[in-house]
Amino acid sequence: MSIVVGFGSDTRSTSALDLASEIAHTTGEDIVLVSVVQDSWDSLRDFAGVDDEWRRQVRTQAGEALAEAREHLGNEHRVVTRARTARSVPQSLLEEVRENRAKLVVAGSASHGALGRIAFGSTNDRLAHSSETPVAIAPRGYTAHPNGIERLVVAVDPTSSDEALAQPVADLASWLGVPVEIVTFAVRSGSRSAMATFADQGVRQAWAELVHEHQVRLAKRIGELSPDTEVSTVQISTGERWSLALDSYGWRGGDLLAVGSSQHGPVARVFVGSTATRIVNHSPVPVVLLPRPAPLKSPRAPRARRPRKR
Repeated sequence: MSIVVGFGSDTRSTSALDLASEIAHTTGEDIVLVSVVQDSWDSLRDFAGVDDEWRRQVRTQAGEALAEAREHLGNEHRVVTRARTARSVPQSLLEEVRENRAKLVVAGSASHGALGRIAFGSTNDRLAHSSETPVAIAPRGYTAHPNGIERLVVAVDPTSSDEALAQPVADLASWLGVPVEIVTFAVRSGSRSAMATFADQGVRQAWAELVHEHQVRLAKRIGELSPDTEVSTVQISTGERWSLALDSYGWRGGDLLAVGSSQHGPVARVFVGSTATRIVNHSPVPVVLLPRPAPLKSPRAPRARRPRKR
C-alpha cells in the first residue's frame, strides 16, 4: 500500500508534500511522488522538431521538480518518484492510485485560495468528484505536524444518510490508529441554513436531540467495526457563517477532518455536495474526502420455475 501525491513542475507550494509526509509518519506507508506532464503540444505537430524540443524541456522541468520535492520530504520516508505524460493530470493521478493500490491520494489547495484554507482548482476538484479512493487536500500554506495525525474529526449531516460512512471512517481511523470525534456543523442565520429553518426554540431543541441520537448511532457502529478505535461525539458547532461555525470548533494540531461524499453522487466515488464544499472551503485543517460505499445488495429470492408446455 502507499500514498500517492501529485506534484507538478510548476508547483511552488509544498503543502501537499507536508500532508503526505504527516500521514506517512502516522501510518508508515510509502509515498509515491508523481509529476504529470500534460500532453498539450498537439497543436504544434505541424512544426517539425518543436514538439520534441518542448517534450524534452518539460520532462527536464518535471525531473527537477521531483528532485526538489524528494529533497523536501527528507529521509524519514520511503519515496518513489514517477514522471507521467497524459492529457489529463487528475486522470493520470487516479491511474497511478489504481496501479499502486494506494490507500489515499493527496493534493494541495488551488493557489487562489486564502492562506490556511482550501480552494478547489482544476486538479483537486476533478479528484474530489471522481476518485474511488479517499482524497486528502491540504490547506494553502500547510506545514506538517511533528507528531503526525493525532485525531480524525468526522463532519456529518443531521440525517441518517451519513450512517453509510461508518465503514470508511472505521477503516481510515484504524489505518491511522487515531481516535474519532463526530461533529455536525451548522449556521444560525441565512436562508439556506438548517438552523434558520428551525427558528423556533422548541423545534431547534428537538432537531439538536435528533442530531445527537444520529451521532451516537454512528459512533456505536464505528466502534463495532473498529473495536480499538476510541469514538466520541460533539453535537453541533454553530456560527453566523460557515467560517465561524468551523472556527468555533476546538481544533488541535494533528487534526484531520473527514467529510463524506454526497448521496447524490456516483456510488463508491467521491462527490462533494454543496454543504460539504462549504465545510471544506472553511476548514483550517487538512480534509479527507471519503467515497460513499455502495449499499449492500440483498440476496434475491429464487425465481419460481415455470411449468413446461406440453
